[in-house]
Amino acid sequence: MKDSVLHHPSDALLVRFARRELPLGMSVIVSAHVEMCGHCRVRVAEFESREMRDWNAGQETVQAPDLDFGCMIKRITSLPRQSAEPAETFAAASQDKFVKGLLLPRALRQAADGLRWTRLTEGIHQAIAPIDHESRCEFIYMAAGASTPVHSHYGREYTLVLQGKFHDELGSYGNGDFLSRDASHEHQPASENGCLSFAVLDRPLRFTRGLPRLLDPINRLRFRSGLAR
Repeated sequence: MKDSVLHHPSDALLVRFARRELPLGMSVIVSAHVEMCGHCRVRVAEFESREMRDWNAGQETVQAPDLDFGCMIKRITSLPRQSAEPAETFAAASQDKFVKGLLLPRALRQAADGLRWTRLTEGIHQAIAPIDHESRCEFIYMAAGASTPVHSHYGREYTLVLQGKFHDELGSYGNGDFLSRDASHEHQPASENGCLSFAVLDRPLRFTRGLPRLLDPINRLRFRSGLAR
């Protein structure tokens, strides 16, 4: 079946993910997308294979010891296996009213345990996931017919659609889609039928119109309070 995900991380971001170079919050959101997206699973596997080939080539340049690969494989396969996480693990805490019953990507299941939802505006709810002290990680629920205030960004915002759809001035996004927005983008996300997303921001939003613009200083304070301690 053709992959239904249409929007993906850049190859540069996937390479950093394959190299384990991303901060924790970014690694979590990219990992969740990769689990939902067959195309990016293949790309990450390609990048990891390339990194391994480059590493092996470098090792051969430095030294070429005699290795007993048969013994090495036997040793690796004899290591005790970790118990596999049940496939039917759900985020089901009573507070997780917008996540309950939804099978989340593995990378997000622990983060979704015991979320506390805050109403930001009509139809928009937010739950901070204290994952990373370098970025704010949050679940965002948009009810049917809801839209956020028009905003840009002081830094960069990455968003992964977990369930449902939303749209903005640049396109429409559904399950598994991965978006990147920065200071060059001004947009107003809206959803016709409801949408649950996960977002990672390295700096706060910058509201650009109406009353929310006057609340920008408060928003910057709230951003700092949402970082993991």
